[in-house]
Amino acid sequence: MNEPEKRESEAQKIIDREETGNVVGYAAIKYAAIVIIVLAILYFLAVFVIPLFK
Repeated sequence: MNEPEKRESEAQKIIDREETGNVVGYAAIKYAAIVIIVLAILYFLAVFVIPLFK
């Protein structure tokens, strides 16, 4: 492996790590939003809907 190929390979590894970080960040935000929405729905049911049956 000559020097330019080695540099290109190292640069590609850095780019791959950055893209992986972006995907992980995207997934974390996505699933955090889903959890917050589910908790909001459960709170609404617990506070407003369940008392209607008592």
